Amino acid sequence: MKKSLLFVAAMMAALVINAKEITIDLSQGVSTGGASLSLKNNELTASYNLEQWGAGGVSFALNNLDVTNIAFEFKGDTTVAAWVSFLVYLVDSEEGMWYSSAADLSISSWNAEWESKSYMPTDILWGSSTAEAPVKPFTALVFIANPAAATAATFAIRNVKITVPDEETSINNTVVGCKAQKVIRDGQVYIVRDGKTFNALGTEMK
Repeated sequence: MKKSLLFVAAMMAALVINAKEITIDLSQGVSTGGASLSLKNNELTASYNLEQWGAGGVSFALNNLDVTNIAFEFKGDTTVAAWVSFLVYLVDSEEGMWYSSAADLSISSWNAEWESKSYMPTDILWGSSTAEAPVKPFTALVFIANPAAATAATFAIRNVKITVPDEETSINNTVVGCKAQKVIRDGQVYIVRDGKTFNALGTEMK
């Protein structure tokens, strides 16, 4: 029982150590769907004028990253009475678009104060893929308005961050890419692969 608890604790610690948070540079946003973008005080505002169920906002290119979580703050527009869906999604290497249906985000007047969200998108958007899960890596992070009726308004985002594995501290991909086995020896976690033993930092043990 004690060893099992040690193993779980070690794995949780490894997950924390082997991940890093990247802050998205909002100045690198690219307009989508004809939206105009304005950056001030580290807050990006997207102005859109869309027909019913049109889509427009901002996209950020990702350099083929293995994203494990997204976090951001957003707010809608006090002038908008009708429902305007706020779709935040990742684009994978096969151009599949993945969002969170559970988040059910809106940027209407009742969302006119800053709200924080943090989650990993796992639901396919608009039938963009036939895969059951995202095909990593990810190539873009997108924020768009999707109004239920023709709408001209704005939404704003700030503090946009993604979580990715920390390649500098995580086990080398060549170690975990093939069949490997985690073992505990003297309370320490090791990876055994091809007859070789590596510690949690990917260093071969002699």
